[in-house]
Amino acid sequence: MTRAEVLAQYRPIRAGIRRVLREAAKACSRADLNRAVKQVAPWAEAAELEEADTAEMLVDVALFEPNQRGRRAFDRFLAETGEPLAAVDRALAERMAGAWFSIFRVAGRHEAVGLWLEDMLAGNRRLWLMDEALEASAPEGTIAGMRLFDAGPFHAGFGIIVEPDDETLDFCLGAKERGAPLPFRHSLAATLYGDQLRAGAPPGPADLALLQTLVAADPGRDPHLPAQHACESRAEAARPPITKAARGIKARQEVIGIGT
Repeated sequence: MTRAEVLAQYRPIRAGIRRVLREAAKACSRADLNRAVKQVAPWAEAAELEEADTAEMLVDVALFEPNQRGRRAFDRFLAETGEPLAAVDRALAERMAGAWFSIFRVAGRHEAVGLWLEDMLAGNRRLWLMDEALEASAPEGTIAGMRLFDAGPFHAGFGIIVEPDDETLDFCLGAKERGAPLPFRHSLAATLYGDQLRAGAPPGPADLALLQTLVAADPGRDPHLPAQHACESRAEAARPPITKAARGIKARQEVIGIGT
């Protein structure tokens, strides 16, 4: 297909995903959103939670990550409030129910338009990403977390793109090699979203308490130097560590189209 032909298929899907997510967000209960806040940004103030990217991360987790009973708000939306959707959006919403969040590596430019991606947590399964903004800004080798689904003619994605730090990536790849679950208290999406939000957050009470403890244990230590400490897994950490924010890629994921 030519670039124009791919874009002619991609743009209506992107518009449809936005319509579906706008309606689905209305189905999130207070319990769904409270759960998302506790998993992603329990330290955040109300003003921080209302910022556009933060709110989008929270709604994504509230809709697509299961609660303690294994149920998702998006499935409830389809069962209880999905009927008013137009037929084409209803069919798209049912496909979106199969969305998964993973870590992908940009393997190169596609010969027609877009990028080749490899799903690093699924044996480097190769996908064709159709996204104009990422095509222009993401260099080969970029590693990013995002949510994708099979949209029929393409795979497609939505939500916020985040970049895992090296430690988190090593934990993920090591767990997959051993056939073990990811070693995080919450979902991969909630973990990476929380990391990115913490990257730009000011020190909180727990950070100051840790600093005071380190200084008390070693009075001669420069408190501005990073502590050398580690835990066996991220699941043991009291709060998500501060990581670098995504660099060189568009932080807000335009709805993306993927061909297989």
